[in-house]
Amino acid sequence: MNSKRLSRPLTLGIAGLFWLAGASNAYEVFLWRPLSDEEALSRTGRITMHGEIFGSLLAPSSFPSYNDLSGATDRWHYGFQDRIAITPTTLLLGQLLTHDDGTQRTKFDWHFSLRQELIENLVLTIGHDSDHDAEHLSRVRGKPFFTNRNYIAVGMPVAGEAFYVEPFIRFFHHTNLRTFLDMSGEEIAQEFGLRLALRPAPGVDLHGQIFSQSDSLFEIGNDFIADAIVRFRVTGWLELSWGFSLWRDIETSPAGRKQSFHKLMWGVAVPF
Repeated sequence: MNSKRLSRPLTLGIAGLFWLAGASNAYEVFLWRPLSDEEALSRTGRITMHGEIFGSLLAPSSFPSYNDLSGATDRWHYGFQDRIAITPTTLLLGQLLTHDDGTQRTKFDWHFSLRQELIENLVLTIGHDSDHDAEHLSRVRGKPFFTNRNYIAVGMPVAGEAFYVEPFIRFFHHTNLRTFLDMSGEEIAQEFGLRLALRPAPGVDLHGQIFSQSDSLFEIGNDFIADAIVRFRVTGWLELSWGFSLWRDIETSPAGRKQSFHKLMWGVAVPF
């Protein structure tokens, strides 16, 4: 998708979102947004950012507000995502997602990743995810708690003008995120899954991902997450958005529970 170079007012607006943010399970919201190789920093000598600012109403939603799974359910998401092409084969991604229960901001999620194409159809990604309560202190097993994930991932993307497919596997280190929705499992060791995108008509994009989480390497998983987002372009600077997300246990947890959370998302996005 074509977009103009980030203007100074928009840069200040994004910086303001960082400042005002005050975020469920942190992971990247997947959006397929191809970048032009000609805009890479290594070729132009300047930083060009592409991404979007977005907001969504969650109705219905059963995702809890805080990291300890307490509080009212999520009702609003606000945030942004940006991408910078360092070289034609190196991409830096950042994302902020804030959560709101309808009366106050409850959490914010951060995602950063550096993605390097090794050879055609093979990429290596180093990433960090975390989420923090805003006006609440979550405790798990008597200790203050927020999720923190660091990972190394390998993906095998295949893309055309109107589609994108990428199977991937992530290996985690120095993380406190646990499998099972009640957090009674062991620390996460692996995720593997699939990302898909399709452009069936001009101005219509479908984005989706599904992946399982496991506390052991090379196992099917203890729980899984599935997302799907449909975007309708109204103008060059405005898109309407609809989507859903499901987070569900695959097995019964050590505490004897088998849970699931879901949400439908109705929103708008301003791409840049």
